[in-house]
Amino acid sequence: MKFLGIDYGEAKVGLAVGDDESRLSLPYKILNNSGRKKLLDDLADVVKAEAVETVVVGLPINTIGESSAQTENVRRFADDLRGRLPAAVALHDERFSSQEAKKLGAGSVAFRRDRRDDDVAAMIMLQSYLDADL
Repeated sequence: MKFLGIDYGEAKVGLAVGDDESRLSLPYKILNNSGRKKLLDDLADVVKAEAVETVVVGLPINTIGESSAQTENVRRFADDLRGRLPAAVALHDERFSSQEAKKLGAGSVAFRRDRRDDDVAAMIMLQSYLDADL
């Protein structure tokens, strides 16, 4: 089974792919979030192209386990995905995935120059899901 991990952001959306056979997650791409309809269409294209069966959306919960306005925004986004995609949609705690992504890229000159870590954050979150739920 193939999985798509999503690190949702107001400006950028990081994507990662993984599968239950290898139990590994890899960065896939970063999409610009230029509106909900366009983003849902782009994600539907990825799900189809990659034959994804389960989409895992990172749920931003603060360090003490409380929800925020962004948590509720991501929940609404996941609901929109459920209405649009031919795949199951799950939510998974993404605490610390962005910080871990920055740590992973800290030694890379290209990473520091571009500051593109959304797909790596999605990879970390999806790997956590694969490790915990499979």
